Parts: sequence; C-alpha cells; structure tokens
Amino acid sequence: MWLRLVCDWLGGEFARLRTTINQHVDVFKADHIDRISDLPSARAVVHRLFPHCMILLMLHWMGSTVSATDNLPQFRDQLTDDLSQSEGSVGTSEARSRSELDHSYVADGCQESKLFSFIQLILEFANGCLVSGIAHVLYPRLLQAQL
Repeated sequence: MWLRLVCDWLGGEFARLRTTINQHVDVFKADHIDRISDLPSARAVVHRLFPHCMILLMLHWMGSTVSATDNLPQFRDQLTDDLSQSEGSVGTSEARSRSELDHSYVADGCQESKLFSFIQLILEFANGCLVSGIAHVLYPRLLQAQL
C-alpha cells in the first residue's frame, strides 16, 4: 500500500517536470540540428535533458552500481530543488545484486554506455520527448502496433 502511495506521488512530481524537460529537449535539438550524426554520448544526453532524481531512480531500478553524481550538471527547476532537499530524509537501501537480474539486458558486465542508452530511451518515451534515432523509429511502430 505504501509503495503505491509513493508511486502515485512520484509519478505526479515527475509529470510536473515534463514541461522543463521538453524545453531542454528543444534547446538540445536546436543546438545539434546540424550535427545529427555527431551527437554526444547517451550519458551526456541523459544528464543534459533529465533531472537527477529520474536518472537516480533508473540507476537504482536497474541495479546499477554506477554513480549518478559523477559530473552531473544541475537540472534547474523548483521541483528538483524540493526533491533534493527531501532526499536527505530518505534512507538508502542496499542495491540488489546484479546476479539477481535474471534474463536482463542490464545484467553483469553491462557497460556504462549501454546502461545509459537504455535509460535515455526509457526516459525519452516516459516523457514524450524523442531525441534519439531509435526513439524516432520505435515510437511510430509502437503506436501502429496498438491499432
């Protein structure tokens, strides 16, 4: 029951960030329109477009030991500031062992670049902001499959 309440609250908070994320995406696309074949790494894109709290959730969810704080630019938004102030009050739990992720594409030996490629794609779809070529190809096919 408490997990459902947390999910309801967190989903609402993340939804409020969508406008700011879309603004970041628009700027990113404008900055890279002439260099579409020379885009930054998935990690750089994720850190530029999405708030730290979303990245951290994905890293923990995927059982990663990669630190989300390394060279992480600040995503400026009032909600992010509010969430980061409350982070100190929430205890951290020990991450699941990677070996427990049976049949997972992010199991042992997953390179950081691949991990952030997954995170980028998931966050692009979740926020409705398509940046990567993969997202642009998959999204219409997913919509077409629903018909």
